[in-house]
Amino acid sequence: MILAERLAQDLTALGFILLGAATYIEWYRHRGRAQAMLAASLVLLAIVAALGPVQTLVGQSSALGIVTVVAFEASGYFVLRFRDAFLPLRRGERQAATVLLIVSCVIGIASVTVLANADSTVRLIMGLELILAWSIFTGEPIVRFWLASRDLPSVQKARMRALSFGFAVLIAILVVDVLGGSALQSPAAIIATQLIALAIVPLIYVSLAPPGLLRRIWRMGEEAELRSAIQDLLIFSPTRQELAEKAAGWAKRLLGAQGAFIVDSQGALMTNAGITRGEVDEIMAARKADPAGGIEQPLAGRGAAIVVPLHLTEGTGHMGVTAGTFTPLFGSDEVNQLQGYASAVTAGLERAKVTERLAAIEKNKTQFLNLASHELRGPMTVVRGYVSMLEGGLLGDLNERGRKALPVISAKVMEMNALIEQMIEAARLEDGALMLRPVEIDLRRVVSEAVDAARPLVDDRHEISLKAPERPVPVRVDAERVKTIVSNLISNAIKYSPSGGAIDCELTARGGIARVAVTDSGVGIAKDDLPILFTRFGRVSTPHTDHLPGTGLGLYLGRQLARLQGGEITVDSAPGKGSTFTLHLPLRTAQATGSKVAKSAETASTSA
Repeated sequence: MILAERLAQDLTALGFILLGAATYIEWYRHRGRAQAMLAASLVLLAIVAALGPVQTLVGQSSALGIVTVVAFEASGYFVLRFRDAFLPLRRGERQAATVLLIVSCVIGIASVTVLANADSTVRLIMGLELILAWSIFTGEPIVRFWLASRDLPSVQKARMRALSFGFAVLIAILVVDVLGGSALQSPAAIIATQLIALAIVPLIYVSLAPPGLLRRIWRMGEEAELRSAIQDLLIFSPTRQELAEKAAGWAKRLLGAQGAFIVDSQGALMTNAGITRGEVDEIMAARKADPAGGIEQPLAGRGAAIVVPLHLTEGTGHMGVTAGTFTPLFGSDEVNQLQGYASAVTAGLERAKVTERLAAIEKNKTQFLNLASHELRGPMTVVRGYVSMLEGGLLGDLNERGRKALPVISAKVMEMNALIEQMIEAARLEDGALMLRPVEIDLRRVVSEAVDAARPLVDDRHEISLKAPERPVPVRVDAERVKTIVSNLISNAIKYSPSGGAIDCELTARGGIARVAVTDSGVGIAKDDLPILFTRFGRVSTPHTDHLPGTGLGLYLGRQLARLQGGEITVDSAPGKGSTFTLHLPLRTAQATGSKVAKSAETASTSA
């Protein structure tokens, strides 16, 4: 049993010696202030652990006792200074800690020299003071680390908590050892406490330099959040700048880094988080020698950095992360993680670039619509005035050919005027300036006026008919705009029936919904082309329709106007068999809601 006890003590001592050596090596390689404080603490603990077996071999010695006491108290003090390196203490707290260290060292030295033979009570009090001081030095950082870890990424959280737990167990062992008295002096108790202390060694070590496998395990809990973040980057971020800022934040979290940055293909800094512009310039200057990316060794004032390329269409940009005072040392696992993440960020930046270009194009289209429609409106008003004067005979009598041409000219002027109005309405709609003037009206009257307005466009090959119920169809709508919608549907029916045929307009009312169906026997529309119809400037391109005039604004504007009034427009069509476009509007008597109309319209479209 004595042999097992000594073996346990020797193994524990060896474990702490190796831990101190490993910590010193890490500090020597990276030379950070925080690492220096922690290295000093663990090296001093290793000295304390190593002196235990030495005193067993050579016997009690005042010199060894003094070194042990001072090293023990100083190890706790440097844990507090380690905390101070990145969670700063106030000046008064730092001074109080220094005074407590000096007082504890004096008491400890006295306990192994002038008071070595004092009675047990005095020695117990001195022992408690030493343990209490060491517990204060280490206990405050333990609590701070644990609380600070709550908002950190998973890797940093696990490392901080591993360090906190390790020192908490050491405090518990020391307190129990002092207060336990003779009950804990048995070989079995000594072996148990030594083995517990030995188990703490790897726990503290992985908090300093966790292996790649353990870092991956710690990150597993954040994988779902990371996938959601990547989806957000790829789909929902509206601009490159916003995407870059989000991407940098998640890069920090992904690797538990101190800082992150993104540089575009021109070398301009897009975003930086937790790192200064000067540090970014320093890193990118060093990166020129190795454009493929990888791990860059730390320089004064900062930790190591990983920089990986972003292969953008306009050139190669870069994403980088930097280590901090308590960031894991970067290895191949972190490089692979960042490279995979960089691919997603690249795709997101490219998507955002396309989105920004499309938004600019849409803005230019709206500006063009505004400008063109208002510039055309004036001259067209003049033309309409002269046509009206010709029709009224105010400019003299026309010959036979002039009288035949005048209805065609008038119809085309009306068609051009309708197009200008569409452009103006579309621009207003895009600007959010479109105002509706709803009134209670009989829909039969609106549809009848729309049909009459379209009759001048009907030639000898077409025949237009209207079928409406005998009873009123009350609705509350903007009458002029509903008239515009129906007129446009009839105009399209005529235009896309180049071979002629009947144009049937039917008004029905049932189920709280009024329906205006315009049916033709024209070229029809393929099912795959239907989604294009209601987009702005959307036109179906086929050999049968490419030669026909149109802007693609009519159906887009019609559906938007219908929806603003709680309605909808649906279509049922097949190539070569004609089309039926149906305007759905809520009846005034039924007080139907827009959602009811939309649902009914969707059902009708699906069944068709």
